[in-house]
Amino acid sequence: MKKIVRVFKLAVIICTFLISLPGSDAVLWEDHFEQAAKEDWQHIGKDSIWTVEDGFLKTEIQAQAQWSAIFELYQFIAYPGPYNDFTITLETIGAARARFGIALAKHFDTTVPEMDEHGYYLFFTNDMYASRDGEVLIEPGQRWNTDELQQMELHFKDGRFQLSADGESRIDFTDANFNQVDSIAFILAGFITEDVNVGNAWVDTFTIDGLAVSPIRKLATTWASLKQEDP
Repeated sequence: MKKIVRVFKLAVIICTFLISLPGSDAVLWEDHFEQAAKEDWQHIGKDSIWTVEDGFLKTEIQAQAQWSAIFELYQFIAYPGPYNDFTITLETIGAARARFGIALAKHFDTTVPEMDEHGYYLFFTNDMYASRDGEVLIEPGQRWNTDELQQMELHFKDGRFQLSADGESRIDFTDANFNQVDSIAFILAGFITEDVNVGNAWVDTFTIDGLAVSPIRKLATTWASLKQEDP
């Protein structure tokens, strides 16, 4: 009987989505970090540990060598890019002996595929950097003495970046080369000295408002959730 009900649900869903097939909708996506979800996030790097504990995403630098710079990513993969016209909101975010925030990246093609690059804008709680492939950082144009924030909001549309923290505007600039964002990730950055080889960071809630999701993507997601129901 339950199988019949699920099939009926699927038929209704297909009819609904086929009607709206030509367009796409903007959706709201939230993660309150109540449990780890490997299908939503991907750790890129080898010198940090990312865990979900007590309703927080927590991360810690685990340096393998002294006097080294570490830049590690925890990439959002629940809805693949590219992305445009979206707002990211972070609640209760902070870091100790490290920099922590959001990295927005764009893939730049070159004439030699092996030399393709990713350009990054890195928005931390206390400063902002630009980067190529996460290796060479340009000096920040802005810096604030705020390792911890109650709320951090970042809006992107057609190359325009707008950052606010605890309700106050911090940055508003446009990069014509960034017509879209190809990846969104948390970034943990630190410089490991002979005295300090551990840094940590945390965030309570991650929200994206404005994800463009096609009817086909919605259908696949809904059907996947139906398949997870008990037989």
